[in-house]
Amino acid sequence: MVKLQKRFAYKYKDKEYFKHIITIPDEIIEQLGWKEGIEIEPKVENNELVFTRQKQKEN
Repeated sequence: MVKLQKRFAYKYKDKEYFKHIITIPDEIIEQLGWKEGIEIEPKVENNELVFTRQKQKEN
C-alpha cells in the first residue's frame, strides 16, 4: 500500500507551509530497479500522478 502524508515544513510570515510525502514499498522500488538518490520527475497525466526516472545527462 502507498500512503500520502502531509507534514509541516516551516512557518514564514505567519503562514505555515507543508510538504507531502509518498511512501513506496521496497518491493516496488526493487521491481523498478531504482536506487536511493535517483532523480524522479513527477507529472500529472489524465488526472493521475506519474513518476518517471529522470534520464541522466551524458558527458
